[in-house]
Amino acid sequence: MTTPIVQKKTAILKKFNKPLASLKLAVFIILSLAVITAAGTFVEAKYDSFAARKMVYDTWMMYSIMGLLIANLVAVMVDRWPWKKRHASFVMAHVGIIVLLFGAFLTMKFGLDATMRVPIGESSAYVQSSEIDLVVYSSFDGDRYTKIFEKEVDFFSHPPSAAKTFDVPAAGEPIKVVDYKKYVLPSRRVIQDEAGKGGAGLRFQIQNRRVNVIEWLVQTKAQTLATHDFGPAQIHLGPLPEKGKLKNEIYLSPEKEGLKYIVFYKESEAPGKKGFLKEGEVFDPGFKMPMEFRVLRFLKSAVEDWDLQDMDHPTPLTTSAVKIVFEGKDHWVLLNDMVKLFSNNAAYLLTYGNRRIDIGFPVKLKSFQIDRYQGTMRAMAYKSVIEVPGVGEQLISMNEPLKFKGLTVYQASFQEENGQPVASIFSVNADPGRFFKYLGSLIVCCGIVLLMWFKQLDFKIAKKMAPKAMDNDGAKK
Repeated sequence: MTTPIVQKKTAILKKFNKPLASLKLAVFIILSLAVITAAGTFVEAKYDSFAARKMVYDTWMMYSIMGLLIANLVAVMVDRWPWKKRHASFVMAHVGIIVLLFGAFLTMKFGLDATMRVPIGESSAYVQSSEIDLVVYSSFDGDRYTKIFEKEVDFFSHPPSAAKTFDVPAAGEPIKVVDYKKYVLPSRRVIQDEAGKGGAGLRFQIQNRRVNVIEWLVQTKAQTLATHDFGPAQIHLGPLPEKGKLKNEIYLSPEKEGLKYIVFYKESEAPGKKGFLKEGEVFDPGFKMPMEFRVLRFLKSAVEDWDLQDMDHPTPLTTSAVKIVFEGKDHWVLLNDMVKLFSNNAAYLLTYGNRRIDIGFPVKLKSFQIDRYQGTMRAMAYKSVIEVPGVGEQLISMNEPLKFKGLTVYQASFQEENGQPVASIFSVNADPGRFFKYLGSLIVCCGIVLLMWFKQLDFKIAKKMAPKAMDNDGAKK
């Protein structure tokens, strides 16, 4: 027998619980989820999945609706208290949904959904996630760099501006991020480094009846080697070696008035040709395939920059970019790119890109195979043979992933050059909430089965009671 105090507390609880357990709130939640999901679908169709997550799914609106959904589920169960045996299916269905949502929350907060690019014949232990970090390294001798700043940034949702800058501490004047562009089409350009601290820049042309290559070579700093491989030969800008590598190579060394050059041939390690070039001059390297090498532009100190064309939607060629201001100079930095900044006292290296995560073991790509639709270059199926320490060789195809150390490695895509695959792209996934998502789904299914069983039981009881009710009616007459 319940006491008046218990009855009073129960009445108060039901009074506050009733609005949360109302059918009107449930309808509002269902309609809100439908509207948000539809909006997310339209945004993803116009932009991409990243934009849909940032603009729709990973927002306070979505979190609020999901919170209301959980509150409604709990309130409805409390409203039916005390539960009876027949409430088991009802309770299990509601508990299952809550457990499933908990698993989804664990996956979102602590899971991993990243990509890994592995060239054929090489190995990698790093994946690239969707989180974006801004990292700054400093150096006082221009050689050894020390990390001084690292922070995850979300400029997509919270873009910086001239009025609201994102500041990075530095010796003297801070490094300021003053602008952000979601989608730009970049084209590379090389300009004179007014500070005179950059490496040399060379714009060259190699031409014959079959080949016409125009390209820039820019040293990251003086005395380093910049290389361009165009197939028949390699072009190097930097120090001149004494011996060749048994390849067709042209080495060019920056001088005050031009470029010294040495040509090596694949038949010998000894230099084949030497000389000096100025801007605008041409020479014949002497390879078996006749060609001309022309110096189009030579900068003693150069720096790479970008011309950016704004786009209103993403394409395979677009990326995002941030504008950096330091020591009164503007610099645009593309996603997954870096820029060097110089002051009177120090040099800084700023990187802006997707987070790189060490998964703890290397994945070596032994071979890659691609099957194409007959008569076309369109890929029908592709698979990779990888080698992992502790596992050995393993085949990964579109439907056969690798599961190792809590990670699942899927075959996602591939990269090709000149019609030939050069690297395999894997999707690496860690899902700490998978158990709870499976458990929640199982509880919901059991609740549905139990509900059907109770319905069948009610039908049988009603069927047995029908003749008795008829007999009672006849006896009364």
